[in-house]
Amino acid sequence: MHLTRPAVIAAVAVTTTLVVGCGSSPDESVDTTSESAAPATASPAASVQGEPLRILLTDDDGWDAPGITATYDALIAAGHDVTMVAPAHNQSGQSAAFDFTGKLEVVHPGGDPKIYSVDSTPVGSVMFGLNEVFKGEKPDLVVSGTNVGSNVGFDTNYSGTVGAAIVASGAYGVPAIAISTDTSYRESEVVPAYAQTADLLVEILDRRIPAMGEGTILNINYPLLKDGDTEAKGLKYTPMSSASAAAFGYEQIDETTFEIVPGRAEAQPESGTDSAELNAGYVTFTLLNADRSVPESDASVVEDLIASLS
Repeated sequence: MHLTRPAVIAAVAVTTTLVVGCGSSPDESVDTTSESAAPATASPAASVQGEPLRILLTDDDGWDAPGITATYDALIAAGHDVTMVAPAHNQSGQSAAFDFTGKLEVVHPGGDPKIYSVDSTPVGSVMFGLNEVFKGEKPDLVVSGTNVGSNVGFDTNYSGTVGAAIVASGAYGVPAIAISTDTSYRESEVVPAYAQTADLLVEILDRRIPAMGEGTILNINYPLLKDGDTEAKGLKYTPMSSASAAAFGYEQIDETTFEIVPGRAEAQPESGTDSAELNAGYVTFTLLNADRSVPESDASVVEDLIASLS
């Protein structure tokens, strides 16, 4: 896939130092008895462009969703060593949720030793993958997606796709990419561009992984293709919008029961942001960080409160 790239092209232009590494394949045995949560230890890194990567692949739609399947197939075809560790069922909207106690059921669907179906959330799946499947030896990269539907603007706070990538980078220090493909819940005839999204990811990895700080992830969104388009208009680096793409209503069924009715927010996102550019047909690249601290210069109101309480 070769898109026409505008001058503002992208996340790869934001950070030009790139890090990749190769090592042995993860242990393919399933052990559900250990509940260790210790971060993985560092693995050797190389800097050879286009070198095959050891990738942990996850999502929040489930191991058999069309988005992650397209991504898995494309990465394997490109020669990467991919281990899928993903939820057994759809876990959309789980953000960074995971189970603190209890048991996990982990199986290899269809007997494929490189695919793990985990009865947990996206973050729970990534934790299991990094602690048990990779046995503490870091993969080169965690890829979360491609998600069924976009993850832009305020909705990134709800996203299990983004949550899994944030935890991989922030808690385990593994480079992580969250990637999503916009879809339409109103126009059934419009087919999401899963294959194009997966091909773009392969092209990105051919140029090596962008070197991002620990806790920082690259959030990529591929637009919905309409009107006969076969690929996106181009690629743009964008800030995150404050707008929410998802809107929900509640329809009362009886005295105590309400049905959740998903919709689509009508508010126009700010110009130049991820939401606006995605809607305009561009692939958006946004850097997100697990550190939610505000700049110290914004903390004066809290300092005033503390002073008044002292």
